Amino acid sequence: MELVFEPSVSLGSGTNPAVLHVPDNSVYLFTVDGGRLKAQKWEPETGDVPWDTPVFGNATIATRDKNLSLVRLKNVPRVGIFGAWHQDEVLDGETVVTHERQRLAIWDAITDISNYLESGNIRLDLNNIISSASLTFKNPKQRLSGEVNSIITPGNKIELYFVAGDSEEYQMGVFYVDRTEMSATGESMDLDLRNISGKLLKDQTFDENNSYPIDVYAYVVAAILDNAGIADYQIQQPPDPETAWQCGIEYPSDMDMLTGLNEFLKMALSWTAVETLDGQIIVGSSTNYAELTGLYGNYEFERGADLTSRGVTRDDDDVYSRVCYQSKESTGGTMVKAYAEVLHALEWASAPHKTLYVTLADDTTLSELQEQADELAQRLAYAGIVEQFSGPFRPHIIPGDEATITEADSSVRLVGLITTVEHSFGDKGFTTSFTVDGAGRKGKPQLKDMMQARDSSANSSVKRLY
Repeated sequence: MELVFEPSVSLGSGTNPAVLHVPDNSVYLFTVDGGRLKAQKWEPETGDVPWDTPVFGNATIATRDKNLSLVRLKNVPRVGIFGAWHQDEVLDGETVVTHERQRLAIWDAITDISNYLESGNIRLDLNNIISSASLTFKNPKQRLSGEVNSIITPGNKIELYFVAGDSEEYQMGVFYVDRTEMSATGESMDLDLRNISGKLLKDQTFDENNSYPIDVYAYVVAAILDNAGIADYQIQQPPDPETAWQCGIEYPSDMDMLTGLNEFLKMALSWTAVETLDGQIIVGSSTNYAELTGLYGNYEFERGADLTSRGVTRDDDDVYSRVCYQSKESTGGTMVKAYAEVLHALEWASAPHKTLYVTLADDTTLSELQEQADELAQRLAYAGIVEQFSGPFRPHIIPGDEATITEADSSVRLVGLITTVEHSFGDKGFTTSFTVDGAGRKGKPQLKDMMQARDSSANSSVKRLY
């Protein structure tokens, strides 16, 4: 029987070669070079992968063992990689460090450690793309983490799912370990984790790749994410790239990529970046990009039955008596303005001429300005009220959802946007706490963001390219 392989590619020197394709679509090349087992990784691009032109990274040592021969490796789907080899006697001068032996090694591709989970906490914030988690695991006989070796180390990816009975898995976040801590005498370990935005955007700096030439706005956003090493993302595309707005930007080399991305998003009206619970980053307009607006839901809760109020903050800093939307005419430079009165639902005493000014794009019509002003004035009727709630575990609630809080007689008490969510779970029970901002509405820019856009200027160290 003849086996014909096409195409044939030379991948370098070494003996006992093995190429393994793992579930995340990565390809590993193993060879024995100088008695050491070395590994190279290739991450094929999605789509029609050119398998005849693989690009492997630098070789790294895959095991501490030395003087290897007769290496055999096998990938078992959803289990991991099994390896066997012979190791000759290892000498350090005249001292025998390791005697001749036969070795069996297992590399776990996916490890289910849910049986060891003792408690956890997940924190989500609408104003921060970085979400975080803290987990406590049982560590009997140092099975997960010991004094010398540890199954869980910084950089490991941990995917969290919620299951009730025989229900389907509900994803609650993809996190990467920042810190592990275990006691040599205890039987537990603590983990601090963040999502990929914290790991690859916040922790990395631009360095020498700090200049992005003028191009279609969405394309520059993609270039920034590509530079950060983020592969799973969706970006709102322009209807016609030929006529789309173009822009470029140059950053200080020591600026972190998250700050840089946020600075660039400030240049586009209502654009934002969100990381979903399955680890995908979505970038686009919070008002008209379906991939973003489709993430959020509307929920109604009865106070005292579905949840309990934990605290109320009343602050008139965001309370206004009027709203003004304005726009400049390109011919003549005259500012066109539309006003709307704010009728505050709680009748708080406020200054009669405290006006919130919002500037829209040039040549916006008066009717459009008036429509926007009227809509914002209605939202501001409940501005200044932020309330914290706690209730049963609700893993589906995320920041950005809209909440309606009613009394027992069904009278509406508070309608607003959920801005922070905290899920707590463990042996002592499962609870969800969240904060509702009375001025927020689903699919609308947050009042805080509008205020920042009005008051703040661009980062002076960032250079916009025209």
